[in-house]
Amino acid sequence: MGTDLRRSGPANAARILIAAVTLSIALALLAGSPATAQKLVTIDASSSYVDPSNQHLAGPRTENMGPHPGKLMANVLLPDGYTPKKRYPMLLLFHGSGERFDSWADPLLGDIKNTAKGLNAVIVMPEGAQGFYTDWWNDGERKDPAWEDYIREALLPLVQRKFSIRPERRYHAVAGFSMGGFGTWLTASQLPGFFGTAVPLSAFASIRNPLSVAAFATAAGGTPYTTIYGPSTGFYAEGHDPIALGPNYRYTNLDVYTGDGQPDTSVRPQNAEPGDQLSLLLEGVLKGQNDDAVDAAKAAGNPNVDYTVHKGSHDWEFWRPDLKAAIAKGLFRPATAQPTSWTYRTAASEGQAWDISFNFGPAPTAVTTFERNGRKLKVSGEGHLNIFDGNGCSYAADLPFTRTLPAKPCRGLKLKAAGKKLRKGKRATVTVTVKGMNSAGVTAPVDAARVTVGGKSALTAYNGKATLKVKPKKAGKLAVKVTKKGYRAAGRKLNVRR
Repeated sequence: MGTDLRRSGPANAARILIAAVTLSIALALLAGSPATAQKLVTIDASSSYVDPSNQHLAGPRTENMGPHPGKLMANVLLPDGYTPKKRYPMLLLFHGSGERFDSWADPLLGDIKNTAKGLNAVIVMPEGAQGFYTDWWNDGERKDPAWEDYIREALLPLVQRKFSIRPERRYHAVAGFSMGGFGTWLTASQLPGFFGTAVPLSAFASIRNPLSVAAFATAAGGTPYTTIYGPSTGFYAEGHDPIALGPNYRYTNLDVYTGDGQPDTSVRPQNAEPGDQLSLLLEGVLKGQNDDAVDAAKAAGNPNVDYTVHKGSHDWEFWRPDLKAAIAKGLFRPATAQPTSWTYRTAASEGQAWDISFNFGPAPTAVTTFERNGRKLKVSGEGHLNIFDGNGCSYAADLPFTRTLPAKPCRGLKLKAAGKKLRKGKRATVTVTVKGMNSAGVTAPVDAARVTVGGKSALTAYNGKATLKVKPKKAGKLAVKVTKKGYRAAGRKLNVRR
């Protein structure tokens, strides 16, 4: 029942009004509190894989931007109420040619705070210069810069160390427009075991298409096509072409968007003007490439391809709503965690084929094809290959070869448990640190290992640590157990006093 101010007396009425106003102010302050709002942070993501001094770094794109800092920076948008005590999905979001790491965040361009409003995920927007997110061929050196290695070996580990990211494949998505759309196709193909969803927007989707080859230097800021991919008829170009990499997308949720090059003045009035004709023409050309890339993914047996074609040109007015549409569909919907049978094609000298890490010595001279069916692994191509599989077993062989992978792990977990002295019936905190051998053969912290203590369970963070609150029911020994697929389990017992 509500309060009748007319019967409560002037003093009571005043107190009630003051209380109501105070509560309203408190709620308003709480709603606008920075602790519960999106937060944009900029991190230094420099790495030896890419020297920014020899890359085309864009100057200010709008009046909101200053000069480029000259380093590999990344903008990271944290969701409402972000706390390191929880783990969040991650969206890796690439920019296009002529843009920069802060383009997606600029209110006049990507306007990411509104475009991704309500997305409960960490959004990472790195610098890509005009490098096409590729390890450059450079007369066979395949580096200087090495953008693929940068993303895999530097950027993603840095983000996972700095921010609290969920470890499951389904909670990792990659998206981008134009050159960044190509980076989306390529990165999803080379890291299928990490990214569950890919969203190419108005993407370059074939770098062997004659029109792409002819126009490439313009898109790459003047860098010759052969500097990045070698001859368009060569194996390195083939191994970077999404149309040739269709099997790699077999288990990836693909949300592909492109315009058809027809004007849509309701979205962008400038489409009616002569100045937009080149943008409309480009979008029509890219649609043809995406038609072919989508067909290649479907031909490989992917049932999770959603292809949206609409009117429009190669401009932000279309990329923002396309990303919004992909978010509305669900960037982090279920995706197969680890298929038992898969095919993976690459021209890379090293990388990650699902749970198999590989590197060549020397670099390969042909496209490599990995085919796995259960425990049987078949690899075709040329060169000498070193493999470290998902069970931590390593071996080397000349290509081609076929072998049966070991059923049992070749590596184990190590754990340390720390906390105050445990007593029967008393609450206590136990911190467990887990280490194990990684793909480089180095003992390092293990992420996402399952730690169980006294009936309580938690996953380790990227630093290998998990903290659990326990209340031992009896004196004696309290078991600590650590498990993770691909490792032998580890355990120990803690003393519990009366």
